[in-house]
Amino acid sequence: MLKKIDLYILVQIMKSCSLIFFIFLSIAWLLQLTRLFTLTNLIQIDIFNVIYLSIFLIPNLLMVIIPFILIFGILLCFIKLNKDKEIIAIFSLGMEIKPIRYSLIIFSALIIIFQMFLTSYISPKIYEKYKIKEFQLRNTIDFDKMITSNFLNLNNKITLDFEKEDGSFKEIFINFFDNGENIIYAKKG
Repeated sequence: MLKKIDLYILVQIMKSCSLIFFIFLSIAWLLQLTRLFTLTNLIQIDIFNVIYLSIFLIPNLLMVIIPFILIFGILLCFIKLNKDKEIIAIFSLGMEIKPIRYSLIIFSALIIIFQMFLTSYISPKIYEKYKIKEFQLRNTIDFDKMITSNFLNLNNKITLDFEKEDGSFKEIFINFFDNGENIIYAKKG
């Protein structure tokens, strides 16, 4: 059974870790979102589709940032407890380190259970959906919306270049690899 002091320390740890969680998750998600926005500039994909696609990255981002959340969240919590002289109050009541230890054990157990569930179940399922949706976005290119005339690497095997003029394509260059290197050039298409 949790005593009030154990519950108080546990709540303080959760508050600090949730603050760090939202800060780190926001930064990591925005970095991944900007990486995905390169798709919108290059092949003119709708921005809302890219934002929707980036939401599927959150479980994988969580797997990476949870250790940092724990480190900085617990550090922030104990800095706050020290600054408010609450650690001294706990020791002066004669409780020593028991409430802190008990709260850390409970919090660690909750995080371990969450991490195991995230790693074994949630993340693989959502990442599979992410890869399918990313593949669909990359392979449903509307060439009428494409505004670039630079070389375009669609994947490791296909490179193309063209100029769009009055609804038709000119100076079309396609380089692709199957058994060897193949080059296709057309003045009009």
